Amino acid sequence: MSFSFRTVAVLAATALTVGGVAACSSDSSTSAGGGAADCITDFDAGTDYFPNKQSVEYAENFDIEYHNSYQVLTVRQPGQADESYVLTRCGAPAPELTGDLAGAQQVATPVTNLFAESTTHLPSLEALGKLDVLTGFASADYVYSEAARKHIADDGVTQFATAGQVDAEAVVAQAPQAFVTGGFTDPAFAVIERSEIPVLDNYDWLETDPLGRAEWIKFFAALTGTEQQATETFDGIVTGYDKYTTLAANTAPVPIVPGLPYQGAWSVPLASYSNDLYATARISHPWMTEPGTGSLQTDLETVFAKAGDFPLAISTSSNTTKADAIGAEPRLAEFAAFRDGQVWTSSARVTDAGALDIYEQGVLRPDLVLADLIAIAHPDLLPGHEFTFYRRLQ
Repeated sequence: MSFSFRTVAVLAATALTVGGVAACSSDSSTSAGGGAADCITDFDAGTDYFPNKQSVEYAENFDIEYHNSYQVLTVRQPGQADESYVLTRCGAPAPELTGDLAGAQQVATPVTNLFAESTTHLPSLEALGKLDVLTGFASADYVYSEAARKHIADDGVTQFATAGQVDAEAVVAQAPQAFVTGGFTDPAFAVIERSEIPVLDNYDWLETDPLGRAEWIKFFAALTGTEQQATETFDGIVTGYDKYTTLAANTAPVPIVPGLPYQGAWSVPLASYSNDLYATARISHPWMTEPGTGSLQTDLETVFAKAGDFPLAISTSSNTTKADAIGAEPRLAEFAAFRDGQVWTSSARVTDAGALDIYEQGVLRPDLVLADLIAIAHPDLLPGHEFTFYRRLQ
């Protein structure tokens, strides 16, 4: 295993250790945020301080390894060197790290002061009952969750990227115990690390398995000391997902028009998270077997030639009426799905600013997304289904 500049730049003796001991947060007087009540008070090297251990089964881009008083959290991005972080129970001595871990960034856990960059991080913190540890967030503008927006507005949460770029000075001024990225690079990260604030990569968005993406709740459980809650929550999601998978398994696939055009371009999914959900819901489209990953940029003429006669269209978008969609692109009226009134978008939960809950709660709850898709394509399988994320455009 190798490490990039970021792991080498921050050594074990940081602000997170005091006299070689993993320090509790300065505001750790209460246990709600994983404070002093969760810290080790009489360290014993032979004691296992992680009675509730997590195993990673579906996610491809992170792993957790346990030692008596610390965890090694490793994240990976295809084509890049792995990054490992050492999460030490507060009150325990900082571990003596050698080899590949010698330069790993260290975090004292459970954290009580966390900065996070992506809206996909919010539902995990909410589900774990740890939204209160979020003291910094990129921007509230595109947050759907009412609880998260209220927390950001009422509890003095620092918004550090309201203009789209991370404001390193704003982060450093608050000195969080850890900064969790949205999985993209930013020049500010090097500045933050030089201030001895660990920067932890999060690549949930690279998971193509919907359950793998949801399993990143365990990443946040490792930081907040809520392993048992994460396991119970995730196991429930898996149970629901498997139930709906079995329900649709023997149904003939229904062809759809995938997506809607945006500013003249039409993006269709290739091997991706979306196509995994479609396949499980027994939905197909002409690009399902095309080589490549992510999405393919094409045009309306190509989509119409291949799918113009399909009676159903499904899109992850904020459109709430057919008139809105046709107003942006009048030629959509020529598609059979628009003529027949079978156009569905993920706008059942959307804020006035355009924030979609399918990009928040939908990430953690693929079982609910799958149920919606099955009810759209195979309504006889789920009669009377109450949709969570999708709506049919009127």
